[in-house]
Amino acid sequence: MKKKNPIISFFTSREGILAIFVVLFFVVLTATSNLGSDMYSFLKDISYMIVGGLALMLVIMLGEIDISSGTVLGLIGFFTGNLLKMGVPIPIVVLVAMAVGIVNSAVIGFINVKFKVPSMVVSLAMVKLHIGIFPLLPNAGWVSNIPKEITAIGNTRIAGVVPAILIFSLIILVFFIWFMKYTRFGKKIYAVGGSKDSAKLAGVNTNKVVFKTFLLSGALLGITSIMYWLPASQVQPSGTNGLEMYFIPIAVVSGVSILGGTGRPIGILVSAVLIAMLQRACILWGLGNSWLYLTYGVVVLVAVYSSVTEFSSIFGKKAKEYKGGAE
Repeated sequence: MKKKNPIISFFTSREGILAIFVVLFFVVLTATSNLGSDMYSFLKDISYMIVGGLALMLVIMLGEIDISSGTVLGLIGFFTGNLLKMGVPIPIVVLVAMAVGIVNSAVIGFINVKFKVPSMVVSLAMVKLHIGIFPLLPNAGWVSNIPKEITAIGNTRIAGVVPAILIFSLIILVFFIWFMKYTRFGKKIYAVGGSKDSAKLAGVNTNKVVFKTFLLSGALLGITSIMYWLPASQVQPSGTNGLEMYFIPIAVVSGVSILGGTGRPIGILVSAVLIAMLQRACILWGLGNSWLYLTYGVVVLVAVYSSVTEFSSIFGKKAKEYKGGAE
């Protein structure tokens, strides 16, 4: 059997077609606005969107959801901002950020696995918990006057325009491309998301996989928070409210099925660029937030429709094959 050209295979896939659209959109946006002069901010947004999108991708691949992924970044920012002001080394601050994210996701994963409560319900409760906690924190959670030498690290540039945090996020992306394709745990995530019953029959401890995946997602959200807040001179916990409406579309548009079991990390890169461009387009073209949210809604609906019809097509094909074999 003749092997397909990998380049042709990519550009005929969902991710490849999306990549072509993104390139065309980028050309139009650059030609009709001053995106070129604002390229650093644009790339900086992509940096945290990639990692946040990966965090949601892992959960959605299980057929679950975490809508607390926006508000938890504010809570993490409060802890890490204070640690940075105290002069705690950044590597330790990163570990603390990951720990807080893991604890948040552990609560969601544990209740989901132990008591079979839908993750959407649990994560919604966590959102309300976070919003309720913010006003009770010292200074309502605000952390100001973070030393300039710290924010300078977050704003480090390569070649004058490329944020260093973007390189870091791409390294994380490459790792997860390898992780999902070649590790046993990555394959278990696909298996559990595709069918928990089938995964159980294959000897997979589905509850363990779900819980560990939530922990991994929480660690990524901790890193996302560092990328978001490190370049800033102050932290306002409520400032990340609603960021889940970036991460969820990024995951869904990337090709991850909301029903679970499908998706590739490489799609996160393309969809993160698309969402960041939509955000910039509404700003640079003066359209306002109404058009931004309207566009997000349409994009997500199209992506969901695409994933559902693709699933139905695959399921229908397998059903026919099964029926034919039975006859």
